[in-house]
Amino acid sequence: MKKISLLFVLILSSIIFTGSIFNKTDIVFSTTPFNKSTNYKPQSIFHKGDKIYFSVYNEKGFKTRLIKVQVFKKESAKSEFWGYEYLYNRTCELEDKNTYSDYVKVYNTGYYIFRIFDYTNFQKPVITGIIKVVD
Repeated sequence: MKKISLLFVLILSSIIFTGSIFNKTDIVFSTTPFNKSTNYKPQSIFHKGDKIYFSVYNEKGFKTRLIKVQVFKKESAKSEFWGYEYLYNRTCELEDKNTYSDYVKVYNTGYYIFRIFDYTNFQKPVITGIIKVVD
């Protein structure tokens, strides 16, 4: 009986401690806005001219009420080290410290890299997401 209760305590404590260590941050892209009344479908491939809605969720919360959103375009035919074009840079104020949603419109094909930074650290992004825009 002692072995079973010890095993139970070990499993329970490992679940509790590992759940609080990892920072769960996610970015989701869709062609429909994110709200309770719409049934959105996450996707990573879009067509030219589509509104690309994105939503960022940070479980631990951002450190301040400000974040920086950057979008880069990656030419698909170029090398990994060049062929990047700076497309979008915006400082945004959060309504709540865990989520942010917005959209961009893109009219050219290629890969687009979204980087979200906490306003206290511009060296390391909180999350990075990649989408593809096709004809």
